[in-house]
Amino acid sequence: MARVLYVSQYFVSGDQPGGVRHWQHCRALARAGHEVTVVTSYVQHKERTIPEEYRGRRIVRSTEDGLDVVRTYSTPGYGRDLRSRLSNYGTFALWSLLAELRLPRPDVVVASSPSLPAAAAAAGVARARRSRFLLEVRDLWPDSAVAMGLVANPRVIGAARRMEHYCYRRADRIVALTEGIRDGVVQSGVVPAGRVSLITNGIDLDVVPDPARRDEVAALPLADDAFIAMFVGAHGTYSSLETVLGAADLLRDDPRIQVVLVGGGDRKPALVEQASAMGLPNVTFVDPVPKRQVPAYLARADLCILPYQDRELFAGALPNKVFDYLGAARPILASAPVGELTRLVDTARCGWNVPPEDPVAMADAIRRAAADPVDSRARGEAGREYALEHYDRAALAQRFVSLVDDLVAGSR
Repeated sequence: MARVLYVSQYFVSGDQPGGVRHWQHCRALARAGHEVTVVTSYVQHKERTIPEEYRGRRIVRSTEDGLDVVRTYSTPGYGRDLRSRLSNYGTFALWSLLAELRLPRPDVVVASSPSLPAAAAAAGVARARRSRFLLEVRDLWPDSAVAMGLVANPRVIGAARRMEHYCYRRADRIVALTEGIRDGVVQSGVVPAGRVSLITNGIDLDVVPDPARRDEVAALPLADDAFIAMFVGAHGTYSSLETVLGAADLLRDDPRIQVVLVGGGDRKPALVEQASAMGLPNVTFVDPVPKRQVPAYLARADLCILPYQDRELFAGALPNKVFDYLGAARPILASAPVGELTRLVDTARCGWNVPPEDPVAMADAIRRAAADPVDSRARGEAGREYALEHYDRAALAQRFVSLVDDLVAGSR
């Protein structure tokens, strides 16, 4: 048994909204016999608020799902502006570092980026305490921030680049979330390709059960025979939900077709206001739901939408929500640049691809899916079968555990 310190600013369990990758990995490590301590922030990422039970406290330690979890302060209320985001990242890096230094020496330190400052702090802790260091890269920072126009200051970009390369150099192993991220890490020239492993997201059968055996279906204020095109996820910067509203506007002549948007995020108030201004009778917004409740909503969907902005950055996107959709055996409508997501849809034959930010193409695809429900269901079933073969979370988590085991063995 080894002592593993797992550092991630965003840590979501199955009873909370959001992606549960870290929770799944930590549970797998604990089942393998490792002693796992998680250091994370208590600021709710989607709402960007501090829960009442943490107010006035900077470091709080508890047991969650059998895991030792240390939650720390970071500034809430951050937005798209650079100052508030850097404050959020910086305060978590500081308080997570203080929390880590209070803990017993770990055999392995795992850190996930973003946030990059916290990953760099964890790399420093691993070096100071002679622990092995595993870095997980979920986003190519600062490249993605620059591509989105979130960061333009050359000094900030330069500092972030140096921090990024420091983390790469210090890592004994690097885990990349997608092929695009893996290629980006290797192309940095800082680490050899053999040190970088690809472990994608996947479907967790504990959270996404067999649709044929699930009785629970979410109640929605819609007709039973409605054809529902659904999005479940963050209403944030990356997703082009404005395109979905544009498609809904074109579909208003068919009252049977309804669009349902489930989730929260910094863009949601503006989207609700836009839908109201457009007078869309066929759009329903639903508040965020815990991960374990997502399947009940997907059970009501006939088609699931993945809308991205028309940026080259998103050619490498393979989001967690696609695996929720696949696990629920729902056909996928991908509105994204040609890349990993569109290749998956083509290879698995699990839906349709349309150009990004094209509401006309999206509306046409939704009409085609609604007109042929037998074909739609067949595509959804094909997607689930493909995901079970290639993206089983249990197998992917075991690969992660094996990487940690190899690091532990190499340190003894």
